[in-house]
Amino acid sequence: MQIITDETKKEIKAHGSHTFPLLVSYEKITAYDSGSFLWHWHPEIELTFVLSGQIGYQVNGKSYVLKEGDGIFCNTNALHSGHMIDGMDCVYISTTFAPRFLYGFSNSMIQTRYVEPVLTDMQLASIVFSP
Repeated sequence: MQIITDETKKEIKAHGSHTFPLLVSYEKITAYDSGSFLWHWHPEIELTFVLSGQIGYQVNGKSYVLKEGDGIFCNTNALHSGHMIDGMDCVYISTTFAPRFLYGFSNSMIQTRYVEPVLTDMQLASIVFSP
């Protein structure tokens, strides 16, 4: 298995639908060819939570090692990839959603005041959460 992208590396897979803009998936890094998923981006926000093992995760040039209990916020349009470490599997939950899931409708106060400033801040391409 591998992530399918277009020529710009945008992931082709739908992350939910217009009527339900959310996708939650149970993943194993060993399910991907060579134990890694390729560089890609998408217009949705992605939250990843590591259930077991560890994963090497890269976002816009920053590299992380995420371990059991760690999570990462990957902002919209951020180029990211992941790979196994030391040949060991990593099991994780990936939650991907359209930003409108947070703000409801275009030009709402929640969108303009709180969500858009985060989505457009290049310093916030990724944030790691540890217990």
